[in-house]
Amino acid sequence: MHIFTSSFITPINTRGIQIINLHPALPNDIVGANAIQRAWEEGRQGKRKATGVMVHELIVDLDAGSPIVVQEVEIREGESLGELEERIHKVEHKLIVEGTRKVIESVPRLGEGDKEV
Repeated sequence: MHIFTSSFITPINTRGIQIINLHPALPNDIVGANAIQRAWEEGRQGKRKATGVMVHELIVDLDAGSPIVVQEVEIREGESLGELEERIHKVEHKLIVEGTRKVIESVPRLGEGDKEV
């Protein structure tokens, strides 16, 4: 778990390079560290029935970049924190590949006559 500073992110974004992040929560939901545990605790308290996983564009605002892929994950009644973590990690393994593929496919390809900069 690392939080990158604007002095790291801004120069990269300014050059048009997209950085992606994997976060175990839905967009605009649980921001920052311990998202799985916080969602599980809220589930036990009856405050939520689901959480999720997203791959999003990394921007200066923490866990606020545009989502690339998102999947909701049900919080099951009576499940342990470990069980929820295991299910979320399985979704993360799938989504990081899918999100990376989507980003790579969106990068323009050099055509004949184009030169690299």
